[in-house]
Amino acid sequence: MRGGNPAAPDGDGAPLFRLLGPVRVGLPGDPAARPGPPRRQAVLSVLLLRRRRPVTVAGLVAAVWGDDAPASAAGNLRTHLWALRTLLEPGRTAREPARILRGDEHGYALHTPPESVDAWRFEHQAEAARQARERGDTAAEHALLADALGLWSGEALAGVPGPFADGERTRLAALRTTARKRHIVCALRLGLHHTVIPELTALTREFPLDEELRALLMRALHGCGRQAEAFTVFADTHRTLGEELGVAPCRELTALHARLLAHDPPPRAPRPAHAPSRPPQDRPPQDRPPYDRTALPDEAERALAEARSVLTEGADRGVVPVLVITGPGGVAGTALAERIADGVAHHFPDGRLFADLRTRGPVPAAGPGPLLARLLHALEVPAARIPADPDQRAALYRSALAVRRVLVVLEGARDAAQVLPLLPGTPGSAVLLTTRSRVLAPALPAATLIELPAGPRTEAPYRGEAPYRGEGADPPATAAPPQDDLPPELARAAHRLTRSGAGPTSVGALAAVLGTGVTEAARIAEALVDAGVLDTPAAGTYRLANRP
Repeated sequence: MRGGNPAAPDGDGAPLFRLLGPVRVGLPGDPAARPGPPRRQAVLSVLLLRRRRPVTVAGLVAAVWGDDAPASAAGNLRTHLWALRTLLEPGRTAREPARILRGDEHGYALHTPPESVDAWRFEHQAEAARQARERGDTAAEHALLADALGLWSGEALAGVPGPFADGERTRLAALRTTARKRHIVCALRLGLHHTVIPELTALTREFPLDEELRALLMRALHGCGRQAEAFTVFADTHRTLGEELGVAPCRELTALHARLLAHDPPPRAPRPAHAPSRPPQDRPPQDRPPYDRTALPDEAERALAEARSVLTEGADRGVVPVLVITGPGGVAGTALAERIADGVAHHFPDGRLFADLRTRGPVPAAGPGPLLARLLHALEVPAARIPADPDQRAALYRSALAVRRVLVVLEGARDAAQVLPLLPGTPGSAVLLTTRSRVLAPALPAATLIELPAGPRTEAPYRGEAPYRGEGADPPATAAPPQDDLPPELARAAHRLTRSGAGPTSVGALAAVLGTGVTEAARIAEALVDAGVLDTPAAGTYRLANRP
């Protein structure tokens, strides 16, 4: 089977047992059949699910007959055990010791390979899927759960009597329901909306009060462009919950309904090749400041193909890809990022998040909390649900992205501390960021670096893709940024360098202008690069920003 499922025994003489449906036993090469009447099936089920642990006669009687066991129960039990031995080892003579169903002073136990029991294989696959989810491998989780669910042929232990069977039937049914929900969530993340609608329709009939299933069905219908049917599901849910429980739908289901009413395009709605993905926003696109799409340098054009590959193959590799574009100012990094984002928009059907991380001077003391609140608002998380603690906000942000496929665009990243809280936690989404820092990419997981060489400025000012930004003012214009919003030390340094009018300058020359040592000059220079005062046309070389 796929995904590392342990193969069921084949040809080694061990019997195969089916408990995920009507109880069946089959020897290799023979069709599976019922092992006898219901009580005998109950005895076999106890021994199989105890997994080689001995069960006493008293324990078997209690498991199969319960507290109301008749006086003949122990004798009937031995008859069932003898019949099971004959079934499982048909060629064994009376003088030969039993190899499969053994009994001693401790009780009775079945010695069979764990993988010969379909219930064991199901739980093994479900655990493997859980581990794949922890690794962020949605495709593997989806495949493992498909294999696990394929082992079922009906209600577990169907028709088997006794308190033990009742308890195991309930336990296995709960595991199956969880696996089915997870399998559906994975399918939605992978864009397979149409494949889960029939199953979800059946499940919502079976569990009419399960709001999670209702929400999944609405998302699946919405993803296939069937908005009217999604609205009908919500209306039916509202009516059913009111009649049965006297309550309204939960906040999550209500928020999903509100998104549909807001004419949010379906996740797989076709878009023209030239149209960008619709970003979360609070104002219509025509109200955004203009963006001039000018020609890109040849080096940037050659980087487009690599960038698109990096961002779109992350889900297949089970990672959240992070594409870092770096280089000196004025080499069309923002224009390249915009071109890349537009080119991969159809791979991220839930839209685009944008955050401007550029700051003047030190990182704000507030940390990522305010920006995370803005992003959560853009993801339509109600303000009342946004926690005050930044770590809890980051966790909620990752949770909100876990059921979406979004491209997160981070402009002007300064260091890893800014970026790490903004990374999605599960595959399906991707991150595209621009930075002037050459050391940022190695500090980020699954990051790929595209470094652009120095060149003349060819891009117009970038005025933003969304109405929410990082801490700080609007992006800098083409002129050198004002110095009154810099920390005093950096403002003084910027003033001296502006007065000097120097062209591309080494760190040593900067030290002479600033009146500091080389190490201190390098620190100040990098801070001024972050602030947009200086560019770095080559390693160890600096110049005033926006000067060719």
